Amino acid sequence: MFGSRLLTIAFVVSILGGGCAAAQPSRFTTELDTTGGIGPGDPVVHAGSDIGRVTAVAPLAGGDSEIGFEVDPSHAGEIRQDTIMVLSASGAAPSLEAFTPEASSPAAPSGFPLDGASNQTELQLFIAARGPGSYGQMLADLMKPLNSPAAPPSPAEVQMQSLLMQLSQRTMAAAAASSPATYAQLDSMRHDAQGVIRQLRRNGKNAEADRLQQQVDATLSGVGTPPNTLTVPRTRPPGP
Repeated sequence: MFGSRLLTIAFVVSILGGGCAAAQPSRFTTELDTTGGIGPGDPVVHAGSDIGRVTAVAPLAGGDSEIGFEVDPSHAGEIRQDTIMVLSASGAAPSLEAFTPEASSPAAPSGFPLDGASNQTELQLFIAARGPGSYGQMLADLMKPLNSPAAPPSPAEVQMQSLLMQLSQRTMAAAAASSPATYAQLDSMRHDAQGVIRQLRRNGKNAEADRLQQQVDATLSGVGTPPNTLTVPRTRPPGP
């Protein structure tokens, strides 16, 4: 009987030990083209709550960085395969915020590489790259009320959207030609897009990278080089 009790205790201990081993944090990676000073120990956030922490930052080609982080076992299911990790610098310390566009996306297994955005513009670029829609339409959608009904566009609406896109290109080109500040904003947008495209290609998402490149080219095609606003005064050559 004493031997059977020992076996029972050993069995219970083995179950408890197995449970402890299973309750390890889930570990993921993401990429950022600007780290904002984030480093090991900084929080990982979802829906306003801390769910994990950054564990490592390592350099990648092109000036990008790979960010390793872990998520507490009780929150592991909140990280989905389409989750985008967004750098936030609004608090006392930088953090990574988990944004999931589609709640029905499958849960991400430990080790899954996730898209990473260094700012809100890059977040929208990732969403635009996944399609459907276009980058220009994405910008228009941001101006719509949140409660506007979703309906497929009519042929007239499609034609109007095409016309608005052409007008938007001309407007941006004219604004950039007359305002260095506007050009700087558009150039920053182009820089963000290239960072997202670089990340997509590095992770083998070439179809998404191509889609975003085409959308950005179509939207910003009318914007050329920045204006030269510096006026150099003429100097009279020294005379006798």
